[in-house]
This record gives sequence, C-alpha cells and structure tokens, in this order.
Amino acid sequence: MNTSTPPDPHIETNAFLRLIFMVLCFALFGVVRLLLWAVVAFQFLAHLFTGRVTERGQRWGHALSTWIYQMMLFMAYNTERMPFPFTSFGPHDD
Repeated sequence: MNTSTPPDPHIETNAFLRLIFMVLCFALFGVVRLLLWAVVAFQFLAHLFTGRVTERGQRWGHALSTWIYQMMLFMAYNTERMPFPFTSFGPHDD
C-alpha cells in the first residue's frame, strides 16, 4: 500500500521569485486575453448566424475564464497556488 502524499502544488517563495512568476503571468495574460476575445467573437457570430452558441466555444470560454480567475487569485496574494503552466490546467480543489 502506497501511503506517499502527492506533491504539494502550493509554493513558498520569496518576494523576488514571486515577482518573476507574476511578470510571467502578466505576459501570459496578454495572450489569453486575445484568445478570450477570439472565443467571444466566434460565439457571437455563431449565435448571430445560427441562433445558438457552440459547445466547444463554451468549454474554451470556461477554461480561459477559470485560468484568468486562478491567475488573479495568485497575483492578488489570495492563494499560493500558481496558475497554469506552473500547475495543471483546469479547475483545482482548494
């Protein structure tokens, strides 16, 4: 029976190391923001021309929104859990 615990996804960093991670998150946020705009435009056009939105667009919108939320929590010091790509992508159980 394996009783080892999984690695802790939370970090204990000094202020300067956290600053580096925060700068990287801001850079990624610029890219993610453009991707979110693309999903929004795609969903709007799908709704405009077909009367409904796409399931794939909803999944991408949810995933991007979740990442932005996780990144903002980390940036505002509300959590020590770093967002993707430093941890797995998707929702976390905190």
